[in-house]
Amino acid sequence: MSQTDKEDIVLQATRTTAEGRLFRLMIGALILVSAAAQFALVPVMPVYAHRLGLSGFEQGMVLGATGLATLVVSVPAGTLADRFGARRITLAAGLLMAAATAAQALAGDFTVLFAARLAFGAGYGMVWTASLCWLAGAMAGGPPALGGSVASAGVGGVAGPAISGALAQSLGLAVPLLVTAAIFAVITAGLAVLRVPQGPAAPYRAHTRRERSAAANRDLIGAGAAVVTAGLSTGVCALLVPARLHAAGVSPGQIGLAFAAAGILFAVGSALTAAVGRRAVNLPVTCAGMLVLAAALSLAVMGTTPLPLVAMLCVTTAARSVLWTVSYPLAAAAEGGAGVGASVGLLNAIWAATAVLGPLGAGVAAAHLGAAA
Repeated sequence: MSQTDKEDIVLQATRTTAEGRLFRLMIGALILVSAAAQFALVPVMPVYAHRLGLSGFEQGMVLGATGLATLVVSVPAGTLADRFGARRITLAAGLLMAAATAAQALAGDFTVLFAARLAFGAGYGMVWTASLCWLAGAMAGGPPALGGSVASAGVGGVAGPAISGALAQSLGLAVPLLVTAAIFAVITAGLAVLRVPQGPAAPYRAHTRRERSAAANRDLIGAGAAVVTAGLSTGVCALLVPARLHAAGVSPGQIGLAFAAAGILFAVGSALTAAVGRRAVNLPVTCAGMLVLAAALSLAVMGTTPLPLVAMLCVTTAARSVLWTVSYPLAAAAEGGAGVGASVGLLNAIWAATAVLGPLGAGVAAAHLGAAA
């Protein structure tokens, strides 16, 4: 019996056994912790600035490092996952994030902190590409099974900043980061022990006609449009909503509460969309989500009082939860000849570009044309 036949037998068993459920849980945990670690830096950034004497520009570089690294590695990581197998890339990413988080805990100057965040961003991009490919190949649901990953990330995005701020205040900066690094290491070791192959790696074909035609695939284009819409609107809201609420007399605590409520809506909306399964993974749902998001933005244009702004924040966040949850399965299931890794890597690169360019574009537009524009 060939190695491929053995992997197929294990794969079929994985999809129906407790080990398969454990595998899906551990992939979800890896994504949740990575999202929590990604956003955990935000509330403690002032502490780093004071301790390391960081300028405003250096703080911006540290905060943007993850997005920049993800932009660079996402497409290559997807290609490598298709060629060599998503399992290997996922395990390497878990180890890289563990090492990078530990290095961040021990950082004593800007250079080490920035390098640690770049390394973390590389692992983050690899996880968001390779682990989704592994999950799609190993589970019976196929690409639609990816929707739950976004819900896991939503929970991590809400919990990360809250836990980080509380633990850093009581235990200091290093302890929570070292614990997070240990969690990354434990999850990665657990995934390495599980006998869950993703199936044979896709044959490597450089620049074939079918791969070139993938750019014209309507599902892949629809998924890309959803990510562009969700990513750019995230940058606009993150930059302009706090400023406009502050100008309207809302306190920082109340602003934080509004964003926390929106984060909860994201997690709930993503979980509900994932529960619907493959019935939600289609272009009509994607287009409806983009239309709702666009319509909700008009609330902030028509009114400058806190209520319309908070309503816009909540509705757009709920719409984004649908778009993010549907876009990855839609791209992974697209029939264009490109591997799953290449398609998912492309979406991650688009997301990273919007994360870097969205706030910048919103700031420039607001300065020259006003926030309403």
